Amino acid sequence: MDDIDILFPYEKIRDEQEKLILDIKEAIDNKKNILINAPTGLGKTIAALGPALKNVLENKRTVFFLTSRHTQHLLAIKTIKDIQEKFGVEIKCCDIIGKKWMCSQQGAENMPSGEFSEYCKAMREDDICEFYKNTKTKGKASTIAVKAIEDIKKIMPADTETLNRICKQEKLCPYEIATILAREADVVIADYNYVFNEKIRDNFFLRANKKLEESILIIDEGHNLPGRCREMMSMKLSSYIIDRAIKEAKKFGYEEIKGKLISILDVLNELGSELDMEKEEDYVLKNEFFKKVDATIEYDESMEQFELVGDDIRELQRQSFIGSIAFFMETWKGPDKGFSRTINFRETKYGKLLTLNYKCLDPSIISKDVVNGCVCTIIMSGTLSPTEMYADILGFKNYSVEEYKDPFSGKNKLNLIIPDVTTKYTARNQEQYKKIALILAEVVNAVPGNSFVFFPSYELRNSIYRYFEKLSRKTIFLEIRGMSKEEKKSFLEKFKKYKDSGAVMLGVAQGSFGEGVDMPGELLKCVVVVGVPLHKPNLETKELIEYYDDKYGEGMNYGYIYPAITKTLQNAGRCIRSEKDRGVIVFMDARYMWENYKKCFPADWDMKITKMWKERIGEFFREKVEPTYFH
Repeated sequence: MDDIDILFPYEKIRDEQEKLILDIKEAIDNKKNILINAPTGLGKTIAALGPALKNVLENKRTVFFLTSRHTQHLLAIKTIKDIQEKFGVEIKCCDIIGKKWMCSQQGAENMPSGEFSEYCKAMREDDICEFYKNTKTKGKASTIAVKAIEDIKKIMPADTETLNRICKQEKLCPYEIATILAREADVVIADYNYVFNEKIRDNFFLRANKKLEESILIIDEGHNLPGRCREMMSMKLSSYIIDRAIKEAKKFGYEEIKGKLISILDVLNELGSELDMEKEEDYVLKNEFFKKVDATIEYDESMEQFELVGDDIRELQRQSFIGSIAFFMETWKGPDKGFSRTINFRETKYGKLLTLNYKCLDPSIISKDVVNGCVCTIIMSGTLSPTEMYADILGFKNYSVEEYKDPFSGKNKLNLIIPDVTTKYTARNQEQYKKIALILAEVVNAVPGNSFVFFPSYELRNSIYRYFEKLSRKTIFLEIRGMSKEEKKSFLEKFKKYKDSGAVMLGVAQGSFGEGVDMPGELLKCVVVVGVPLHKPNLETKELIEYYDDKYGEGMNYGYIYPAITKTLQNAGRCIRSEKDRGVIVFMDARYMWENYKKCFPADWDMKITKMWKERIGEFFREKVEPTYFH
């Protein structure tokens, strides 16, 4: 295999990486989709981008590299730069993130996405956005914009931060500049929304002169795609939002609108009248909400009024709760099949909170036409397991599934299952919490460095922490629910300083540190997953299980068990990030021995079930092993 055929810019291709590259090249050449489960460190980014860019440059197509992580944007850009330098080819690149995150208007990033879209539209239509006015003149790029674009092209490929900085200096709209750059781009690095959200895709593809059928999709961290697709199709309306909308109507003098909003709040309270701490949720029929609203204020007419008033208010204060309610009312009119409609109750410090939910169960509603409508879709992740499940739930056709071995030496990683405890709901009691705390303390005390510990919930974490804090010899860090980006960064920086003496972070599987956090080298020596982070068996989960049981005969697995195992594998992945790292990964729960759970672990992980955890961990860290280096 010649490097130029696959645009591989580095010195040496690893054996398993070569197999990955050839499989991707074959899929592209044959216009076939491919689902890839490959471990961290194998080099998935270059393995996908190289062959894809080679095909695009020869056939005048476009690569869409889709990822939600900023670090992956930067890695893709670096890879493109390396290809350009090695082979002397010119690759035109556009890096673009969510529109509101690129907006130079102060406070735009704090707005809900739907609200921002309407706010941006109003600012442009009323000709009051200086950044947009400076960028476009009579629908075409202004002289200042053209010059800025030429300057950006000279430093291609440039990341979004660079683009934003240049545009802010010149008082230009970064999003508009990015869409102009996209017209000539061979590769577009973007968030999932740019391709899977139909409204965003249609607008962006039209402006960028792109066609799905002439594109190759590379979907990075593909295990996140089902959840993201469901989010795009879901909406909720809470009593809090309606209260804010009522205050908004009063503030701006919309008395008729205020009366109609009070009627909607009355309907919500009536629907949730039987809910309390004992019964927290119930089903709601589509026509049940529709008819109750329609009986007092005329559903469609009120929705249109809310939308118009929302537009007026956004011109004055960026966002409108009244406009949000109009959006929900329009969404509620959507289909029943593949969706769940519920109302739930929650007691907060501000009082009773009722929320009406319209949740998408089936991501293939929007993903199937996309993944099957392009030249080739390459979806990849280190936790795309079981891979066939993702092919099913995303609606793939004409595809192959491939799994690849871990490139790191088995001596670099010790994988343990400790079956002596469980967090199974029926087994939860103070004695079980004490036992978990004791074993957990013995594990982290035996680790010469930092450890991450992930629990299924904050409540369970706190119950075990009461006993654990007295047994741990390490400094303890407690993850706080809903940490901001700045708080998360500060937390990690403090934690890293303990890499020599050792500290332990007690977090939650679906919290701030379970995914997307890299702790390479000496920064993290152990990850412990306590229990199985199964979703609460609420009405939505039950409907999801029933839906997948009816569609695939895999309800419990697809709707309940496998998503939880994927999350634990993501948690485990915080430890070993490169061939230089050594660490221990521990799964503490008897259920990990069950066949239905155990088969989800990668085949080459060599899971060891043990009751001698202290001894095994001690032996592992006493071994002097020279790590295997890859180039």
